[in-house]
Amino acid sequence: MALSTAQAQQLLATLRSPAKALKAFGQVHDQKTSEFVKFDPTRITHNMQNELLDYATNTPRTAEGQTKFLTLLTARQMGKSLTSEYVCYPKAAYNPGWDHVCIADTRDRADYLHKRVHHLHQKWPHQLRTRTMTSRESRQLTFRPTEGGKMRILSGEAGAVGIGQSPDSFHASECAFWADFAGSMFLIWPSMVNRDHALAIFECTPWEAKSDWHDHCLEAKKGTSRHIYKFFPFWDGKLNIRAWNPNWIVDNEEEALLLKYGKAGLTLENLAFRRFMLGIDAQLRRKPELFGVFYPFDDLTCWIASAAGAIPNHALERHLEAELVKWEAPYMEYEAPEHDALYAIGVDPSGHAARDHASFQVLKVYDGEWTQVASFATNIDPLAFSRKLDEVGRYYNNASVVVESNGVGQSVIALLREWDYPNLYYEKKRKPGFTTTAKSIDMTLGHLVDGLLDELVLNDDDTLEQLQSYRNDKQVEENPNSEIVRGKISKKRRPRHHWDKISALQMAIVGARALPRRYKPTSEDNVILLGKYTYNERLELFKNKGRKKREKYWI
Repeated sequence: MALSTAQAQQLLATLRSPAKALKAFGQVHDQKTSEFVKFDPTRITHNMQNELLDYATNTPRTAEGQTKFLTLLTARQMGKSLTSEYVCYPKAAYNPGWDHVCIADTRDRADYLHKRVHHLHQKWPHQLRTRTMTSRESRQLTFRPTEGGKMRILSGEAGAVGIGQSPDSFHASECAFWADFAGSMFLIWPSMVNRDHALAIFECTPWEAKSDWHDHCLEAKKGTSRHIYKFFPFWDGKLNIRAWNPNWIVDNEEEALLLKYGKAGLTLENLAFRRFMLGIDAQLRRKPELFGVFYPFDDLTCWIASAAGAIPNHALERHLEAELVKWEAPYMEYEAPEHDALYAIGVDPSGHAARDHASFQVLKVYDGEWTQVASFATNIDPLAFSRKLDEVGRYYNNASVVVESNGVGQSVIALLREWDYPNLYYEKKRKPGFTTTAKSIDMTLGHLVDGLLDELVLNDDDTLEQLQSYRNDKQVEENPNSEIVRGKISKKRRPRHHWDKISALQMAIVGARALPRRYKPTSEDNVILLGKYTYNERLELFKNKGRKKREKYWI
């Protein structure tokens, strides 16, 4: 029976929609049973595969109308690579001229993904299946030009992979394991940034901190340009559970995990899976901390420590366990000013049209405790930045403001002096600000590490993420003129604005160390009056106080 024009158009619209077409007609290789089953995005994940479907079907757009590019960070064995290919199949099969490109980390993975896409195509209803053409290229599915486009799967094994043309959809699979992810993307970005309707999916598990993939995730997490970012913990995967034996006792580490992640969805069955993996995988048994990399609990503690950073890993351990606030640019206040408290503000300025961001950090300074109470970071002109700095400084009890005085910092200092700011830090007599030199850079870095180990209390997850990847940019950065002379961007460091808040934090610590010592006031809630209690009664008082503190996490 022939379809009317309206019916044909309606059917074509359905086939071009990944959310509708895959659920109606897709048959895929089931990860658990190894059988071909009807495609169901909730079969092995609660949310992640549906998120991919929604992205490909209802792609979000920027204010300028361009499609956004999705970065996906999640656990192993949740179908992120296969689903990313599946959602692009209806686009390539039913849009004439559509060019889809996937770059996998190895040739074996490229072959695997190509075979799975072929299986999807072969299992598609025959009467609805787009006809294909013979191609001499390997790992390519080519449809009749009048009906569809093509799907190509390449390998990033060799490094510096270029795709040669502008794709309509692009899938970067297992990005952390490409031979040269940053170098390859340097060649690929020009083919995509000016395409208003192109789709792009970047996905991988966590890997090494301070790597190209880590850098990419941090940039995507900020939501700048065309980026959007999604993270899913390992318990989003329905396969990552095992039965919890009622005879088992929750150990201290598991209790801590439940306290921290129980509200987010972690269950005893997920912890049973963790026990199972630690028992069966020799590598995880020897290094249990790797479980949180391959099966992440959050997107902050999931990165493998690297020796390439300026901040030693043990200096960050305390802060990684803290409950931090999600950063929302450009300014966040975590605590209002306290009466009679002393405050220090560290300032890392930037000039007009600079590549890096201007930033300042506000610390509340008590003896033995320097608390981050506010932070600011964005690309802004020096005048507007100085006005915001003057406003916040006066708000925080006329805080001591320490401006990095090199270069553009002089304009900020001049404006603050013109506005009669009452508490500007002076490095020497008649020398406001703080000059960064090779010697002072090492000194402030040492003070930063000491502070992280002892006094500093962070409230901002973005500051901690920058600390994880910080490589002492003042020492290794290459100026723009040098890059022009060499004809390419240095691979020794990331874009300058990645560490803007760390430079400001170092200046704030300079100010904190220079302020008079003031002890933190205590409240009755922090004091247990022992009086004439017996020894056993005293122990019971302390136990009850600790129990109440733990119980608040379960409310």
